[in-house]
Amino acid sequence: MKNLTLNMEFLLVLFAALTLALPASAAENCQARKQTDSNSENPPPPTGGVGTGGEYVSFESPTAIRVAESGNPEPTPTELNDSCGATVTEGSASQAKELAMTVLNKINNLRSKSGDTNQTAGLNFLHLGGAAGADSADNALLDDSRLSLFSFTEYTKRDREATASSGGYDQESNAITLGFDYRVDNASFAGLSVSVSDGDSDLDSHLGGSEVSSLMLGSHGAKYWDKHYISAFLAYGAIDIDVNRSTANDTFSASTEGDYWYADFTLGADYNYGPLRLNPSVRALYMRGEVDSYTERSASGSGAVRSVNAQDIDSTVLSLALQADYSLLQSWGVLSPSVRAEFNFDQGDAYKTNGQTLNDADKSFLASISDQSDEPDSSTLALSLGVSAQFKCGLAAYAAYERLLMHDYMNKYTATLGLRFELP
Repeated sequence: MKNLTLNMEFLLVLFAALTLALPASAAENCQARKQTDSNSENPPPPTGGVGTGGEYVSFESPTAIRVAESGNPEPTPTELNDSCGATVTEGSASQAKELAMTVLNKINNLRSKSGDTNQTAGLNFLHLGGAAGADSADNALLDDSRLSLFSFTEYTKRDREATASSGGYDQESNAITLGFDYRVDNASFAGLSVSVSDGDSDLDSHLGGSEVSSLMLGSHGAKYWDKHYISAFLAYGAIDIDVNRSTANDTFSASTEGDYWYADFTLGADYNYGPLRLNPSVRALYMRGEVDSYTERSASGSGAVRSVNAQDIDSTVLSLALQADYSLLQSWGVLSPSVRAEFNFDQGDAYKTNGQTLNDADKSFLASISDQSDEPDSSTLALSLGVSAQFKCGLAAYAAYERLLMHDYMNKYTATLGLRFELP
């Protein structure tokens, strides 16, 4: 009882300190940029503007298409007060990163952790007795197989609010992951997975949209000892991006692709107090990649289009989390509701765009462009509610609903369903 009190006090103090230490973050306005040409004295609108009749409206694309466009573009020199906007990498990299960040957690939640401790799908059955400790093949919750198959699917909806430098958009995406886990020994696991995702984005005010699809191949592993564990996930991903935007006089489209490498390292511990399990963990996440250069096409064939240089994907995130599960013995197996709080500290920079504005008819140079997105929110909280179930004969299931909190300009909701089966 003394150990329980000390551990609970330690966890409460730790998370209270983290909450107080969270810095207040706000989206920063971009600094002035230069856009120059040698043939005119009249300044063009900011690179984030679109409009008609000389009126320009700043907006943000989730995949980054922000352009200077008018019915009759003229080559001009100018110094812009503000040319902020989301780059192609903001929406596409965010979708790919958020998918990659969830894979390892879901694998761990579905895993049969250790054959000799009867921990399955994140549940500890030793104290439950009954079916959890049965030896017969008909009643066993655990299977002796070393190989397990798993699958999970998720639906995500994002609502990006307008800021001083960028407009808003709505984005929906679906993803599915298939993979296997191999039990190397009673406390070690390794496996492979493949994930695919598709997302559609619509800009506010019907200014355009985008479609982003990605394919990710990953390898994972985990080692458990005593109450502690370490797990890792390494992945390579490819991204395909189709974007479009609209003005009163024309429509524009572009296609490009990119790739990235992703790494996720997690250190955690399990503390069991009867049916209650507490799982604090710390994660470091790294993502590096590039989106290829692209040039827009205008429907009219004579509009002012953007030719955008290749853009880097560069993100580092530190994550601190606490998950609590409570095991309930049922006649068919074990049911475990859970709650999870995860603080994410994003060390990434704003995505930047450099390139040129061209006349689509003859590809003649009109102006240089330099643009960037809002800075990523440096500290956010993801809160999720879930339930996992361990059935007889090695079948496990998992469901969760997650909400993003404490973000300056983004609302995000994610629903997840997962299955795991130990082969006979």
